[in-house]
Amino acid sequence: MTDNTASAIISALPQTRDIRAIIFDYGNTLIPFGRAEVDAFDNRLAVFLREHFGPFDENRYHELRERDRLAPYQGSPPQYRESDLHRMVGHLFETLYGFPPAPQVLHEIIEFRREIFVGIVNMSPDTRNLLRKLRNRFRVGLLSNYPDGEAIRRSLIKNRANALFDAVLVSGDLGLVKPHPAIFRAVTQALGVSPQHCLYVGDNWLADVQGARQAGMITLRFVRWVPPERFDPMPGDLPPHAEISNLESLFTLLPEYFPTAGDPARHG
Repeated sequence: MTDNTASAIISALPQTRDIRAIIFDYGNTLIPFGRAEVDAFDNRLAVFLREHFGPFDENRYHELRERDRLAPYQGSPPQYRESDLHRMVGHLFETLYGFPPAPQVLHEIIEFRREIFVGIVNMSPDTRNLLRKLRNRFRVGLLSNYPDGEAIRRSLIKNRANALFDAVLVSGDLGLVKPHPAIFRAVTQALGVSPQHCLYVGDNWLADVQGARQAGMITLRFVRWVPPERFDPMPGDLPPHAEISNLESLFTLLPEYFPTAGDPARHG
């Protein structure tokens, strides 16, 4: 980001002096979780199912996985209800094999799903350092769309990031997905901060940008990675206040809190 670009973005943002909390999306914002990671996840899960329960229709498997990812956004209008993890995995198994899984089998599949996710998700040391610096100035929250909250929490522990947030909320625990307004109300309540005092950073046009803008937050769209769920802008959509491709840009965008933005080593 050049100095001129940074100045233009800062002048376009609403008043940032009153920001009290910064809320992050997880996948494709704090960690990469794009098509490569999704495909790796699906392939490892497929190997596990074949080795433990036998062959199945591969095309049908991948169709079901894609459908499950988009299920919360279907309907007219969409209800934005998160899929029940046990029901979703049970339905996948029954569709592939023709009979429902026994409770212990269902438990084993879900546990292996968690192991896959934790193994794939890697947060960079730079991102951890950034979160530490921000937490010296703000309340810091995580708001993630994922049907398995336990998997998110285990991945944070693995990445030594679980203590870097004042609140961690996952759609799988709340029963709703972003952009539903209730999930944004929940995170502001957990942080004890009103929406107008929140800066939100996320990648997904519908879930993150529209959800956070409609909630009344200053919203930055993170464009470093391409999300696997693509939602194109629709008439009447609200634009983000700015787009960034590097999280370190936050220091430049918040000069009231980080006056030495040109010298990252002195932040915090």
